[in-house]
Amino acid sequence: MAGLTRRLGSEEQALAVMRAQSIEANAEKIVVPALFLTSRADEQVPHVMVLPTIERMQAAGREVEVFTAEHSPHGFYWGRSVGGSRIGRGDKSPEESAEEERARDVLIGFLGRQFARADQPVAASADGDGKSEAPSPRRTPTPGQSAAIRQLRARVAEMPIPENLTRRTLTVGGVEREFFINVPARCAGRPSPVVFVLHGGASSSGLAMHLKSDFTTLGETAGYVTVYPSGVNGWNIGSHDMYSVKRRTSDADDVGFFRAMFDTLVAEQVADPQRIHVVGGSNGGVMTQFLVCSLADRIAGAGVLVATLPRAAEKDWPKPSRPVPMLVMLGTDDPMKPWDGSRDQMSAAETVAFWRTRNATDATGTAWDLADRDPADGCRVRAERWEGEAPVVFYTLEGHGHGWPMQRGRDTTGTGPKTRDISATDVLWSFFEAASPR
Repeated sequence: MAGLTRRLGSEEQALAVMRAQSIEANAEKIVVPALFLTSRADEQVPHVMVLPTIERMQAAGREVEVFTAEHSPHGFYWGRSVGGSRIGRGDKSPEESAEEERARDVLIGFLGRQFARADQPVAASADGDGKSEAPSPRRTPTPGQSAAIRQLRARVAEMPIPENLTRRTLTVGGVEREFFINVPARCAGRPSPVVFVLHGGASSSGLAMHLKSDFTTLGETAGYVTVYPSGVNGWNIGSHDMYSVKRRTSDADDVGFFRAMFDTLVAEQVADPQRIHVVGGSNGGVMTQFLVCSLADRIAGAGVLVATLPRAAEKDWPKPSRPVPMLVMLGTDDPMKPWDGSRDQMSAAETVAFWRTRNATDATGTAWDLADRDPADGCRVRAERWEGEAPVVFYTLEGHGHGWPMQRGRDTTGTGPKTRDISATDVLWSFFEAASPR
């Protein structure tokens, strides 16, 4: 400011130049995809000074991604440990280290998507024909979708515990973990089927899935116990590739957490040990698949929604100790889990092939189209089923995005179109009922 004033002759002229040349004033001229790495703890470029630029670009319809840290100082995105903004701050806190690693993953992912080449081959197709296909560029969430995720987090953080749920805690590896449980009156006092419902990466509270799905309501009438576990800033899926390395913000022992919940509820004669089922969507769907690989002997059936497998599952994950009945639902227009896969995520076909191989299914299977119950939703649903040592069922949600498929009304998540031709909750419970031992 002082330099401009000296050169231009007055502070008023200097201010006029600064306003005219500011990033905020010129934000709408930025037409390429942009990523902002910012922190609420940044004292040199405060977060509130960055927001007007982001908002102007979003208002102009630009492709904008934002990563907002909460604890880190200026320069955290470079991984700086000494000097600069770290002077006098001491060693990094675990929260700062986690934010730094997450920012690096976000940056690498952003650049990888922008510079993806359509002529680069991907792995052989799921049917093993050796043909290569060009990967589809990953479709990123719009600002509206990101805002909806923030609203979900705020809603869950502020809501009281519903009357039909009980909050319980367990200590695993010295860390207190929570879950919310509904035990219908008809299940009280006897071992009953249990459905564990896992939230996605947009929340760290099991209450999110109570809001988004109808498992509690159905459990009251169908006669099963519903459990909503809470992750630690998402789920530790145990993979180590570009998709997931340190993507989590903790090294929580999530497999130990589920094992402890299983043991506790069985010992209390709440859970029938032969009828424990796990369901998850998005990051929770990935965790569901990791649990099947890690605790197959404890799980009677699993359901995966809007979640493919990381490619690291082939090399890093344990092999399931036994076949487990598996139902998968994926949307063809999912902006988070690309239908055709990517360098670090399997495609829909590859994910289904993974489970068909593990369950030693037949080669042909059967297929059928579901009724178009709501033509206005612009979606159609097709189902396929393969028999083997354990069944694999796959629902193609044509035109569906990255949300919980349902018939019953719920708030949308802003993550693409939603099919209303199918209730995921009803379909999953019917699948578990048919596949579970009696």
